[in-house]
Amino acid sequence: MIFIILGFFCNAQIQKYHYDKEMTFLSEADSLSGTSVRFNSKDKSVPVYSIDFNSEKKSIRNTVDFYYSYRKNIYRMDGILYNKKYVSANGFRTYSAESPIRHFKKASDTLYDYQSYKNLEKRIAQDKDETKIELFVAQLKDGIDYSVPALFYLSEHYGISPGLGKGEVVVYANYIFNKNNSSADFVKLKDINQDISFNKEQIEALIDDKYKAFMDKMDSDKKPIYCSVTAFSKNVDEKTEEELQSFLSAMCEYFDLWNKQETNENFKQFYNSELVRRIEIYKRNGNLNEKQLKVFVEELNQLKDKNSDQYFDYH
Repeated sequence: MIFIILGFFCNAQIQKYHYDKEMTFLSEADSLSGTSVRFNSKDKSVPVYSIDFNSEKKSIRNTVDFYYSYRKNIYRMDGILYNKKYVSANGFRTYSAESPIRHFKKASDTLYDYQSYKNLEKRIAQDKDETKIELFVAQLKDGIDYSVPALFYLSEHYGISPGLGKGEVVVYANYIFNKNNSSADFVKLKDINQDISFNKEQIEALIDDKYKAFMDKMDSDKKPIYCSVTAFSKNVDEKTEEELQSFLSAMCEYFDLWNKQETNENFKQFYNSELVRRIEIYKRNGNLNEKQLKVFVEELNQLKDKNSDQYFDYH
């Protein structure tokens, strides 16, 4: 009975949330890359989270931001999305929804069209230095509250809270910060079907500054041997070793946090997909040169053999 209760308690710390809407903010200057904000249109208790993607529409980043409500405070968390379905937190700051509000007023009775959106109302706010923010707002008449996902993005990028009513969505935002320069974003909405799990105990341990004790408790008796000791070949230079350690640290954190939810086959799949993702990044940003990247791949391919349960190390 004790083991059943303990098992239930551990599972209770894992909260799975469902997401049915995606609000994508695209820059007019680069309409192929942007920020995806995902939320549940029917349940405000589901944490809104965002993730950036590149011009090939691949979410090659695995860093996410999300809101977390805890002890009457709202925290804006930095985190990692593992295997497209698990979020862990790695930093936070307190957040006040009131701080970025600016007073927006209806600019005129003229209604505007943009792409597939019709009859947009133009609202405007202006600072003393003549910085101007224009919002073009659609009324979708669907009864959905878009204010939180809109705030999640617009407060960070524009320093505003647009004060939306139900069914209202910001379709286009234009930030005119001097007479000759402006920065504009437009929004696309679509339906999605996605489940994401958060480890509540992990997030709250980070906020309460008890993270070491939490990770000591989560430390698995049996895990991949490279989580305790790893020897690299003589071809590994300092920079390549740094990236190898970063990769393996991510694998070990993923295993520690989610091994009770994941099968070993899923763990292997994540190892392989994460390797492909990082190769894409290094090729794109040149963080590793061609020779270093070759060594990086060789080292991690050799360690793939250690990802089966029979090769795990007991502590």
